[in-house]
Amino acid sequence: MELRDKIIEAAEQVIRTNGLSKTTTKEIARIAGCSEGSLYNHFQSKEDLFIQIMKRHLQVYLAVLLKLPGRKGTRTVKENLEEIALAALNFFHLSIVMTASMFTEPDFLARHRQDFQQRNEGPHRSNEIVTIYVLAEQKIGRVNSDINPRSMADLLLGACFQHAFHLQFLGEDEPEEARKQFVENILKGLMKGLLP
Repeated sequence: MELRDKIIEAAEQVIRTNGLSKTTTKEIARIAGCSEGSLYNHFQSKEDLFIQIMKRHLQVYLAVLLKLPGRKGTRTVKENLEEIALAALNFFHLSIVMTASMFTEPDFLARHRQDFQQRNEGPHRSNEIVTIYVLAEQKIGRVNSDINPRSMADLLLGACFQHAFHLQFLGEDEPEEARKQFVENILKGLMKGLLP
């Protein structure tokens, strides 16, 4: 494993254990088995490390999310939304503790928020992509024309986020089968209003 990857893994471990505000680059370097100077050869700061950790987790989710608009008219609407919900659950489960740490650092959060706005990125983009997909399916008659696509996206992704939050708060692990069953149960309810 490359030193850069070791540092990222060490940073995630330390941030999950101590929170962002109490994490130091010295502790990250110790866990990674390198000097603090070596850490700074790869990363500008603790905040830079945090962003790299989040990007790493986000890549898998984005790979699924960005395929969604192209899935219009293919498979079933339920299968397409199920794929998104499972990817969202996995991402939220991995990222929720990290994301919560940002709120302990108001200056960092403000800078991070500003960067997101300049790049038109951020958590709201997931909802927008699901909204675009639902609207496209609505236009070809595979989704009920009476529903609000944004509300549908909010309901689906919001349920996934809340579920991941509860698991993290309670300190519970969830087997893959239980996660799939959660998505199945959510979609059962949503599909009743979603299908024409």
